[in-house]
Parts: sequence; structure tokens; C-alpha cells
Amino acid sequence: WKNKVCARSLPAKPRKKRPRTIPQQAQANKMKVLSPFLNAVTPFLRTGFKQIAEERNITANNAAKSVNMLTGVKGEFPNQEINWDTILVADGPLQKPENVTVQVAENAFHFKWDKDKTETGNPGDRAIILLYSKTYRRPHINYSGARRDELKDTFYLDPFYLKKNTYEVFIAFKDVMSDEVSKSVYCGRFIT
Repeated sequence: WKNKVCARSLPAKPRKKRPRTIPQQAQANKMKVLSPFLNAVTPFLRTGFKQIAEERNITANNAAKSVNMLTGVKGEFPNQEINWDTILVADGPLQKPENVTVQVAENAFHFKWDKDKTETGNPGDRAIILLYSKTYRRPHINYSGARRDELKDTFYLDPFYLKKNTYEVFIAFKDVMSDEVSKSVYCGRFIT
């Protein structure tokens, strides 16, 4: 599996199950909270977590779950939910978009961001955008948006998808030559 030799041992004899502790239940519940969202956006994660997944020889979905288990869930067990402000759909070394603003108008999401003050970001990096429809549990993705130095981008959607819908919106940058990405930025929830 993934260029590794794998072996499986014979099943152990069943033993009496011990009841799970509260911390064990809380950890299992984090996975239950995160999985539906991360599984729905797996195509985007393959870009956003590609390098981490290759370095660790795991799937991009598993890399995303590993990172988000630490900060992507808020609340005390059993009242846990996704912490949209801290969840990541892309993670990498590039400079992330700063001070992103989004407006919804004319069947489109209009993004604007500030110029990179550190000047460490490549002006040719491309915006990658994820719109996650909570209503339909469906991602809308743009893998090759505007360049970093354009400072704005527009993501058009069919008017059908903008009627009575709730979107969680994310943006990151991707270097087209090396496939490196930045950490994603959560742009907010939009109810259309």
C-alpha cells in the first residue's frame, strides 16, 4: 500500500470491552464532527494537502483530519462542532492571503485581498477557492484563480446555487510550478 509492504496479524482473541472514558469519547466525536465536511471537500484537499500527504505517505484527507483534529473542533463533549475560524482546507509554506474580504453580488463571490507586505510571496501564485454549500453538502472549487498580485478575484456560480443557500468560504494561494500552497483563510459564512 503506497509503495510499502504491509502485513496483517491474525485477529486476537476477543476480550471484554472496557467502557470508553470521556476523553476517548470526546476524541472519537471530533472525528465524527469533522469527517462529513472533510469527506465532502476531498477533491480540494488533494490540492491543499498534497505535499503534506506525500511527505507523510498518507492520503490528503487523512492529512487534513490530522491537522484539524487539533484546532478544527470547538466545544465540550458532547456539544462539539466545527470551528470554522480555525479549520484548514490547505496547509503549506507559502504566504497566505491577508485581510481577505468577500462580497456576494450578481451571481458571484467577489474576493479582495491586501498586497503582500512581506514580499515573500510570488506575484504569480494563483488563488484557489473553496465554496462549501452547507445546504447541499457540495463543494464549488476554483483551482486556478487570479494571480496574487491582481489583489482580487471573482467566482461565478449558476444562479440556482445562490438561491436559499449557506456557504462556508475559503481561499489560499498555490504556486503553479511547485504545487506548494499557503495556509487557507476562512472568509466567513454567506447566506444567499
